[in-house]
Amino acid sequence: MAEMLVALSIVMMAVSLLLPQTVLFMQERKNIQIRYKAFVLLKREAALYMYENGAKRPQEKVVNGNVYYTYWGGNEVCATWKDVKGRMMEQCFYAGEKIN
Repeated sequence: MAEMLVALSIVMMAVSLLLPQTVLFMQERKNIQIRYKAFVLLKREAALYMYENGAKRPQEKVVNGNVYYTYWGGNEVCATWKDVKGRMMEQCFYAGEKIN
């Protein structure tokens, strides 16, 4: 009986140590995917402006359930979004001058 209690306590300790770390890794992996999608969106907006005479205007885009707000500041296009934990994140991309 004592062996079962010791084994159960070891298993419970392992679960209590590993489960939070696993959840944290999964959240950060999702945050990296969200940040990558924001970067792709910024590159697309910059390319539309530089090569296809796109307008510098703020936009709201929904990609896979995440809302990205893009806006321009000088020659930089920036995006803001909320990550998995609800924190506001921001990333900017230098667009340069128009090629045309």
